[in-house]
Amino acid sequence: MKEIIKVENLKKKIGRKVILHNLSFSVDEGKIVGIVGPNGAGKSTLIKTMLGLYKITSGNIYINGYSVKNNLEKCLNNIGCIIENPDMYTNLSGRKNIELYANLCDIYDKKYINNIITLVKLENRIDDKVKTYSLGMRQRLGIACALVLNPKILILDEPTNGLDPFGIKELRELLKEVNEKTNMTIIISSHILEEMQKICDEVILIDDGNFVENVNIEDMKEKGLSLEDIFIEKLHGSKGQLR
Repeated sequence: MKEIIKVENLKKKIGRKVILHNLSFSVDEGKIVGIVGPNGAGKSTLIKTMLGLYKITSGNIYINGYSVKNNLEKCLNNIGCIIENPDMYTNLSGRKNIELYANLCDIYDKKYINNIITLVKLENRIDDKVKTYSLGMRQRLGIACALVLNPKILILDEPTNGLDPFGIKELRELLKEVNEKTNMTIIISSHILEEMQKICDEVILIDDGNFVENVNIEDMKEKGLSLEDIFIEKLHGSKGQLR
């Protein structure tokens, strides 16, 4: 199976504080992978460093074989992302928001855009103004925009924040469908263990900026364990939070 993301001895300092400590792991193409850890573990810093929003202190990240340090533009051409809740033009329709983003990317194929709208199941409300959308619908619209460039990787940072149980379930089902239909690699940063166990193939567990373990969800279930069991076992008494 092809390795699509490689994090190699990644260190990130902000001021004098080291946030990520020589972090190393890899992700295979077509997987749904969770980045899981307590609050303050370094999840968002890792995501932002992968996207070039934070400069790498040392080490490197490779996206589909390209170096974030040396070839960020080609890395970003492979990625669609949402950091927490997506910003939208709320006085415009969902369709107009997608078209504006698509036009910025020199994409004018209306059939292609309609296929994305159908994939995220917004066809019944796509011509309504975004200000009338629920938070869950806005998340789906954000994912639609992130899919416009047909990326190999979709990265979502805390995508369930603020969603009710119905919205969380809809988002989970949508991401599984996108993964199954496109073989797109999906990276989800979260601290909600139950949800990560339901959606992910694997989970990268980090704490205090350190790699802790790569958990294969099917293997874990075969052993009769839950992600919460592993989380507590691995992090209890560590520098991170259980605090």
